[in-house]
Amino acid sequence: MNSEEKQSLIKAVNEASPEGLRQFIINQAQFDPTFFRDVTAQFGDLDTDAELAQTKKLIQSTVRKNKSYGFIDYQGCIVVCNVLDDVINKYMLRFRQGHYHHAMNGLLLVVEAAGKMLSDADSSSGALTDTLDRVFGSMKNLSTNIAPEILESQKEIVIKDVVRVFKRKLFSGWPEERYKVLYNVLPLVTAKSAKSMQTASRAVIKAANEGYDTVQSEIYDKILHARILIQLGQKSEAEKFMEENKNIPQIREVEIQNALINKNYSRAEELCLEASKQDQGWRRIWEQYLIKIYDATDQQQKQEGVLETRLFANYPDAYEPLKKLREQDGSWEGQYSKFLERAAKKLTPENYAFILAKEREFAKLIKVVMQHPELTETYSKDLYASYPDIVNKLYYQNVVLNEKHPGRQAYRRMGRRIKNYATFGSRETAAKWIDGLIAEYPSRPALAEELDKVKQKL
Repeated sequence: MNSEEKQSLIKAVNEASPEGLRQFIINQAQFDPTFFRDVTAQFGDLDTDAELAQTKKLIQSTVRKNKSYGFIDYQGCIVVCNVLDDVINKYMLRFRQGHYHHAMNGLLLVVEAAGKMLSDADSSSGALTDTLDRVFGSMKNLSTNIAPEILESQKEIVIKDVVRVFKRKLFSGWPEERYKVLYNVLPLVTAKSAKSMQTASRAVIKAANEGYDTVQSEIYDKILHARILIQLGQKSEAEKFMEENKNIPQIREVEIQNALINKNYSRAEELCLEASKQDQGWRRIWEQYLIKIYDATDQQQKQEGVLETRLFANYPDAYEPLKKLREQDGSWEGQYSKFLERAAKKLTPENYAFILAKEREFAKLIKVVMQHPELTETYSKDLYASYPDIVNKLYYQNVVLNEKHPGRQAYRRMGRRIKNYATFGSRETAAKWIDGLIAEYPSRPALAEELDKVKQKL
């Protein structure tokens, strides 16, 4: 709903009589089950058991329709995740309406469904990851907001339901996702429920498959213990435990996060710098925290140093913030030429090209693309206006003809690439490519069919 529609709705409601609104709600609720449940949840008695049963049935039905031979394919995973996202939205509405325990149980239905999909769905689209991130974020949001409002006994009831899901076998082989179930309800933890969490964690470790699952579960169990101590306000015990286990990078990270929350920036910096020397595998993580620390403490020179190190270690996400800082202190323009020279020597062709495109250094960029044809598709749109003839040649040779095995799928990809070229290049050239390819391969009717479709849309 846009702002104009919202204002129109507000005006209509303000002008309506109470009796008119009452009759409208009653009439609408009789024909719209979703509206009926929303009204009863807001103003009456919601049948939470019936709603949870209906939600469970919806999820099961959606999964069943999109599963074949026990597996959910790429498109089916997206369809199921879209439904799960709608369920998250519905139960977050119930949370806002005051149905706290019911809302958490609805979110747990999503966690269980998504957890099962970890092992039996093609999740390469990223939809499942997004859904899990959303539901865990919603659990944390709900827990954080209701913690000051409900009794300890009520918190323990909620945690009991969460622990039940945590223990499910569907998370076997997925320890990180399993422990996120607990991490995101820690604002509700009490001394009593902490024991139930840790008992469940030990049981999970005991039942885990030997190897990766066990090792990772033991690490996540330590993280759980540290975070429980912090949440319960047992400061000295938490600090002692983290100091004893800071050789585990994940525990060190918890200690850094805790220091940042408490604005103990010197301690956080010390932990990061110490780890950077000891653990190169996590260096990128420590650098990210150092950037936050130096930003919060207004240490611009140190922040620039970390960003520069990060950039020339081939992490291009450091480029924009580094440039911004140097523009602020007035040093960017004077250092720019030497910066590009260093980038040409130190960065990969992909990352160097990325910076050249950002800076509109097209004369340099075209040379990089000519030396590294695999970059043609990425930068042809940027370069076409300045070098149309060179781009035409590069694009045709390195993008259009980049199919080693003939077949209809390959011809469709070829067609999409020609169509993409036509959005920034010459439609006449695109049509000539199509005509030339069809003439060159008269024995390939599928090629002619697929490329003719593209030509008609140019």
